[in-house]
Amino acid sequence: MAVNDTLEPIELTEGELHQQRLVLLDKRERIAGLMRSAEQNSDPDELRVADEMDLSSVGYDQAFEYRLRDRDATLIKKIEKAIRRIDAGEYNYCEECESIIGAQRLIARPETDLCIQCKEKQEHVEKMYEKRRQRMTSFEA
Repeated sequence: MAVNDTLEPIELTEGELHQQRLVLLDKRERIAGLMRSAEQNSDPDELRVADEMDLSSVGYDQAFEYRLRDRDATLIKKIEKAIRRIDAGEYNYCEECESIIGAQRLIARPETDLCIQCKEKQEHVEKMYEKRRQRMTSFEA
């Protein structure tokens, strides 16, 4: 990868884009494999437990497992979207502001679709929403 003497983000080369596609495909396969393994190892008889404490523990574990599966499914969708963006020639560009997403960011987070500035803005909005939500729920209590 070329060294950038300025603060301007560098686009990925065709070879680097190809490498990113391979990374994304591998990541998708690993996550899908983990999801298949978790599903195969889940025990439907777990709910037949001796007491309420065991039942509560099993329920918590199942809820946690479902959250992980949902998160993995969302990540697979992001990975597939990134692969489509590579194929369409849009991978290097932010979906929000259309500026170049720096090569270092894409290598660190291959499924990203936002430049660092737009991601920071998104996180700021999410934090503000979370704070407002916390204030609203504290008034209701």
